[in-house]
Amino acid sequence: MYLSKEELHRMEQADIRAAVPENLVDISNMEVDMKKSVSARAEDYVQKVGNPFLVRVGEYVVKIGYSDCEETLNDRMKQYIRKIAEIKY
Repeated sequence: MYLSKEELHRMEQADIRAAVPENLVDISNMEVDMKKSVSARAEDYVQKVGNPFLVRVGEYVVKIGYSDCEETLNDRMKQYIRKIAEIKY
């Protein structure tokens, strides 16, 4: 599935407040085939959800943003946990 930059930009700009939850794909039980390459997994995901920036997790509508950086999600989660630990303790 090929998406142009314009299509991706349009999807990214989707307004979460205008989203109809019943029209979004619920990703809470979605399985990922880790044997596939990263690009194949990304393509499968986009084919399943339609808009990779706006999905549903159970009853919640979730808008996802992606950044072009060196840090992974795991790196960011570790930073978040350290920050919370500093605030609480």
